[in-house]
Amino acid sequence: MDTSKVEKFYTVLLESTRLLKEDLDSTFMEAFIESGENILDKGKVHVEDGLPHAETRDKLRELYDSISIEGLSLEEKKKAIQMMLISIVKEDQLQVNHQPTPDGIGVIISYFIDLFFETDEPLHLADLSVGSGNLIYTLFTTLFSQNEQMKLTGVDNDELLISLASTISALLAIPVQLMHQDALQPLLLDPVDIMVSDLPVGYYPKDIKNGEFQTRFEEGYSYSHYLLIEQGFKYLKESGYAFYLLPTNVFESEEVKSLLKFVHSVGHVQAIIHMPLEWFSSVKSRKSLFIVQKKGEDSKQVDEVLVSDVPNIKNQHVFNEFILSIKKWKKEQQI
Repeated sequence: MDTSKVEKFYTVLLESTRLLKEDLDSTFMEAFIESGENILDKGKVHVEDGLPHAETRDKLRELYDSISIEGLSLEEKKKAIQMMLISIVKEDQLQVNHQPTPDGIGVIISYFIDLFFETDEPLHLADLSVGSGNLIYTLFTTLFSQNEQMKLTGVDNDELLISLASTISALLAIPVQLMHQDALQPLLLDPVDIMVSDLPVGYYPKDIKNGEFQTRFEEGYSYSHYLLIEQGFKYLKESGYAFYLLPTNVFESEEVKSLLKFVHSVGHVQAIIHMPLEWFSSVKSRKSLFIVQKKGEDSKQVDEVLVSDVPNIKNQHVFNEFILSIKKWKKEQQI
């Protein structure tokens, strides 16, 4: 990866987004989407109702002319866009459920997907709360960029986030099917091998009818993260895996018993992996990876559910030992 190319692309994205935000009086995210679409249109500046102004258009063209997106590798583009996503979070003060999944967490998840799947085979990976798409794009970049038979699907009910995911996928040239709809409604979704999601945590603001979801609460609103896990199982293939990112404190709550009861009725809990604590601002905000498998002919419940902490990845030796211990566990459990 050429860091000078990354910096150059990031600078163009950042400066053009700032110009558009000010001239269009928009959010930083909206301005980034607009700039991304301009870049994809070979640097042609989209004008509507006289905006952006002529002076801004000239500055934008100068920025766009200074880069060639075709001369950047997937990894270089991905790194620059990750930096832009961090800027969007800060500038727009995005709520937690709308914040993109950091690349580091995506890389950790990729290790576990690689453990359970042959990543050069035809696979369908889906995210029912895709948001910006950063998680599935990190997984694609890390694992599947050479797999032409890889299918990606993302679902989200937030129109702006789906637009962001669409623009980023086009900039990265990653093929993906994006669906703008409520993921808890019936989906036109082909069976899925791998379900992933950095789950939005909170209450689903609609009443769930009796019989629709087993994880619904009998009184009041139900947890959206429980419902999304259940919905994911409906579209997983037999013996397929799901990798869900949840706040660690979810596993310490009394309500989690009902979630685990449901999962055991249709699948297996195989592992709970706690992300490095130093990646989070507090113990309360720490997240963990919940790895579950749908029941099928080729599935089995492990005798020993793996519960482990990811060490600091900056210590390569310790991290390599962690990966080796995971592989040893998988071999011993015969899964």
